[in-house]
Formats: sequence, C-alpha cells, structure tokens
Amino acid sequence: MCAAIPIGAAGPQLREALEHLPEGEALDLLGEDGEPMAVLLPLKARGGKTLRASEWDARWRAMAKRIGKAWKSDKSALEILAEMRR
Repeated sequence: MCAAIPIGAAGPQLREALEHLPEGEALDLLGEDGEPMAVLLPLKARGGKTLRASEWDARWRAMAKRIGKAWKSDKSALEILAEMRR
C-alpha cells in the first residue's frame, strides 16, 4: 500500500508524511485532478537509518514493478516524454 497526498498540500504536509511513512512504502503526490504526479521514496528509513545500496536497489525494483502494473498507456514513458518535448 502507498500513502498519497494532494500536490497543493505537499509543502506543509510533506515532511510529516515522509517521517510517518511505514518502512518500505512510497508516497504518491496527487495532482489537482486526483491523478498521481510523482512517487517519492524516502532516503532514510523510519528512525533515521540510512539504507545500504542493496536495500535501495530492492526498493527501486519493487517500485518499478508497482508502476509497471499500474501503467495504462500503450506508449512507454520515454515515448510520452519525447512527444511532450516536441
């Protein structure tokens, strides 16, 4: 499961949300339309422990799987970014 907050509330709520995020979870930032805009993964585990590279790798792979399962477009993210830059 993932926590989520609206992008407009991110400023005042971001630090608190990241500090209270359960171990191994990510934080979704939602746009004004309620759609996800970004996924944040804290650099420090709860309690201030800095993660090792192997722990980071496992977290990034898990997040990539979650994003892949939720991806709704027939185009890749790279294709979408290229179109946006044109």
